[in-house]
This record gives sequence, structure tokens and C-alpha cells, in this order.
Amino acid sequence: MTTPEPQVHRGFDTRLAAYCVVIREGEILLALWDMRERDAGFVPRWTLPGGGVELGEDIDAGAVREVEEETGYTVRIDALLSVDSGLIPAHRRYSGTEYPMQTVAVIYAATVIGGELRHEANGTTSQAAWFRLEDVPGLNRVDRVDAAIELYSEHLRKESTR
Repeated sequence: MTTPEPQVHRGFDTRLAAYCVVIREGEILLALWDMRERDAGFVPRWTLPGGGVELGEDIDAGAVREVEEETGYTVRIDALLSVDSGLIPAHRRYSGTEYPMQTVAVIYAATVIGGELRHEANGTTSQAAWFRLEDVPGLNRVDRVDAAIELYSEHLRKESTR
């Protein structure tokens, strides 16, 4: 695998985000990413609960906070599954900026330890729900959901051989 040459820009933004894969009894917890208030043509998609880490916030604390905001659940971080990066061109950003954005997504395995399911109010998600893993392929979802399920499965396989 070759590494692409870094692109040189006079200005760009960086977004650090943290997400949790929460699976219990054959179901996964997802949040509906819904940007229709900003873009009437946006088609909502299911995603992992999580989002932007605040300046100075510990990454795992940001993940726990985001899950609670979007789903009502308090979670315990169990394992780091992945750190991904990506690039969003300026013309595809919702912020209306002239700069591209480098994204860094930290993905954790987590377990519910408290709270009750509820939907986020005034955020970027409009619903939270549990889905049977076998039903996920039929959902309109972001690619990160499938990748995270595979990462979680790999994590469980490794744990079972210890």
C-alpha cells in the first residue's frame, strides 16, 4: 500500500471526533445523523453515536459525553478499536468555509453502564435506536458503521484467544 503525498494548503481545519461501538445481546446502538435543518436535501443516515471532541477534552471523555448526548446512555470505554483519518474538500463541508478539513476519528468499543434511551435535542442526530446486527445491512447508514462492526468482531476474536 502506498501513502499518498500530503496535500499542501495555506489553510485547513482539523476535526477530532470520537465514536463508540456499543453492542449488546446481538444489537448495536446507532444514532440518526440528520442535517436537514442545514440542508433540506440531506438524506439522514444511521451512524455510530459520537462526535466532535472539545478543545482540551480527553478523547475518551469526549466519546462518553457524545454517546450520552445522542442516546441518553452512560458508557464505559472498553477498548480502542481504531484511529482513522480522512479529508473533506471545502465544497463538501456544511460550515461554509473555503478550507478543506482533515478528520481524525477515534473508535472505541464501549458498554452501557447507565441511563435510558432517548433522542438528542437540538443536535446533529435526531433519533437513537438499537438494531439487530443482521438488520444493519438494510439500513441507510454511513460506511463507518460496517467498518466498526468488523473492528468490534476482530476485537472479540482476539479477546477470546487470550
